[in-house]
Amino acid sequence: MVKKSQMQCRKILVIDDEVMVADVSKSILTHIGHQVCCAYSGEQAVDLAMESCYDLAIVDAMLPGMNGIETFEIIKQICPHTQGILLSGALNVNMIMMAMEKGFSKVLAKPLQISILSQMVQATLTETELREENNDLRKQTLQMRSLMEQYLSPEVTSILMNRQKTPSQTTDGVQEVTVLFADIRNFTLLVQHLPLTEAQAFLTDFFDMVADIIASWNGTLDKFIGDAAMALFGAPKPHNSPNLSAVSAALEIQKGFEVLQNQWALKSEFFMQIGLGIGISRGPMYLGDVGSRRRLDYTVIGADVNIAQRLASETTAGQILITDSVYSDVAGKCTIQEEKTRLLRGLERTVQIYSIIP
Repeated sequence: MVKKSQMQCRKILVIDDEVMVADVSKSILTHIGHQVCCAYSGEQAVDLAMESCYDLAIVDAMLPGMNGIETFEIIKQICPHTQGILLSGALNVNMIMMAMEKGFSKVLAKPLQISILSQMVQATLTETELREENNDLRKQTLQMRSLMEQYLSPEVTSILMNRQKTPSQTTDGVQEVTVLFADIRNFTLLVQHLPLTEAQAFLTDFFDMVADIIASWNGTLDKFIGDAAMALFGAPKPHNSPNLSAVSAALEIQKGFEVLQNQWALKSEFFMQIGLGIGISRGPMYLGDVGSRRRLDYTVIGADVNIAQRLASETTAGQILITDSVYSDVAGKCTIQEEKTRLLRGLERTVQIYSIIP
């Protein structure tokens, strides 16, 4: 006796011009727990498929008029997810190959053995459930990736989603990285005189522009910090010329900021009182998880991170400042002016800096 299925009820279409075979199949599969309809010709089967999609079609190969394979082809066009089992009393290698090419999952010889038919149906529907679960999982993964990329760069998102280890088991390391800070100068004045919603809208336009430019130069946007943006070149994404790309991105960001500033100045003159300063440095940095057991950031730490941030905070509007470690790679490739050495806040040694002239 055939046991009832533990899987969910599925819609099955039995297509066979032998009425007794179709009706017996329907009785057995209904007893298992599925919803079954019968069609006694290909044309009738297509009409039923037009009215409702089926999870599985059990099709006799030798139907009058439109044969079983032709019928299933049309059903698949109507309902692409429908699985198929081909029945035939004259199975041969050519027919089996053609059935597989046309999308049938399985073939079964006639005369039917009900137990074998039942097992084959269950196996096919189990494959359907697994495929649906995989599709659901893939959809959830894409949704999760899309959500994460609103908060993290695509590169960091990929690293975190592809990890095989927990953060505590992961060994991150020290790498040579170029870091860029872009800081809006005098932004505090802006928020004191404008509605906060307007200041937020301006920041959104600014950060959109910065993110697009950083990506175009093969950099990684690390984070937004208030009215500043931090970007990395050379990690976590490898880069052949990180210093040159960082400087090129900085020049483009300054131009983009001028355009944005002029657009927003039409709404308020206070936008003409702000500016953008950019600092760039390069050196050994720890790249990996930083934070507590409750909350982690995937970011970089190192002296040159602080140096780049300090440079950005000391610039005048429109200025780009770089350190020696960046200068050595870009000298002769853009206009550079040597500045006096400076003792930056929080550092024990003076830093030789240069300004990039647009």
